[in-house]
Amino acid sequence: MPRRTLASRLALVLCASSFVLLSGCEEKINDANFNAITTGMTLSEVEKILGGKGEKQEISGVSISAAGVGGSSRGSGDQYTYVWKSNNKEISVTTQGGKVINKGKAGF
Repeated sequence: MPRRTLASRLALVLCASSFVLLSGCEEKINDANFNAITTGMTLSEVEKILGGKGEKQEISGVSISAAGVGGSSRGSGDQYTYVWKSNNKEISVTTQGGKVINKGKAGF
C-alpha cells in the first residue's frame, strides 16, 4: 500500500508541475496581443506584450531620381521594423523615434 500511495502522490506532483510550467508558455503571437499594440507605444511596451525582443529587420533600398540611380538608403531616419514569429504566425511592428507607427500580421 505505501508504494502505491507514494506513486500516486508523485504522479500528482508531476501533473501539477507540468500544468504550472505549460501555463507559462502561453502563445504570445495572437490576435488579442496584436490588437493590444497601438500607435504611439514604445518598443519596450510592445516587447512586454509579445514576451520578448523581436527580430530587427534590415531595410535597405536604392533611390531613383530623375537623374537615374541616386544611391542606397537605409530607411527614413530612425525607422525600424521588428518581427515576432511563432507557429507560422508573425507580427511585425514598425517604429520611428522609438514609437510604434505601423503594425501588421501574417499567418493568422
